[in-house]
Amino acid sequence: KGGGMTPPWIRRPKDPDRIKAPPQGRAMELIGGCYEQILFGFAVRPAENWTVAPDFTQHAHTASLSAVAVNDRYVVSGSRDETIQIYDMKKRVEYGALLQHNGTISCLEFYGRTHLLSGAEDGLICIWSTKNWECLKSIKAHKGHVTSLSVHPSGKLALSVGTDKTLR
Repeated sequence: KGGGMTPPWIRRPKDPDRIKAPPQGRAMELIGGCYEQILFGFAVRPAENWTVAPDFTQHAHTASLSAVAVNDRYVVSGSRDETIQIYDMKKRVEYGALLQHNGTISCLEFYGRTHLLSGAEDGLICIWSTKNWECLKSIKAHKGHVTSLSVHPSGKLALSVGTDKTLR
């Protein structure tokens, strides 16, 4: 029957053709990473004519970047060097590195302000507290690499996909 019904677990914006922008003149940050081990940011100011200006560059890793995640305070980047680098964007300082995985960091996702989830080629998913950056739990989720993960808005459930062709 497939007549355009949206499944109940997918939330769609009221006006899908309009991207919400911050108030006029207020900047937002566009974050990216590259194979040259660099994390970079651009200040984007919405207006009638949007402006984009380079904001920062950081030689973040010793190997190419493979994942980036942001919340309202932190930017984290993962790499083939098996580390997760943390940057405090409010203070504009490098905060440190997380060393729990034995393989390329393949996915990163924040759950609000309180937790970060990371997945890697070692098949592990790690749950980190953003309060003290302690690894609260390390779960062997897949026999192969973790390729993607997503946290439910309630925070009570997370799903991951791996190269072992499973969804967990």
